[in-house]
Amino acid sequence: MASHLSHLWVYGIRYGLYFVFAWAAVYWRRWQKRRRESIAQGWPSVEARIVSGQVTPVPKTSCFLATLQYTYFIEEYRTGAYVHEFPKEIDADEFVRQLKDKRVQVRYNQAKPDKSVLEQSVVAQHFVLTPRFG
Repeated sequence: MASHLSHLWVYGIRYGLYFVFAWAAVYWRRWQKRRRESIAQGWPSVEARIVSGQVTPVPKTSCFLATLQYTYFIEEYRTGAYVHEFPKEIDADEFVRQLKDKRVQVRYNQAKPDKSVLEQSVVAQHFVLTPRFG
């Protein structure tokens, strides 16, 4: 009986750590996203078009990531990506569907035009599915 209980403790600790690390990764992505947007506030903007999107599950969580790919032109065509997480796959799919082929403003780094940021506030203007977008 005692060895059975020790196995339960080991599994509980192991899966508890998986859970903590997975959610830490989600919050790290959120922090990085806010930081990138803050840095980009002084950059010029240009029109971009969202060309594709995909939805992927976040391992060890119940969340899904919707990744939008966009293109913009600064001396040549360039690409960028915007990632947003959702608690439900159906919401992430609808997000991608609603934004595909939309024209949006992105900010780009003049010194490194390949670096661009699609701000959440711009995306929110085009997305009208769920009451909680953020």
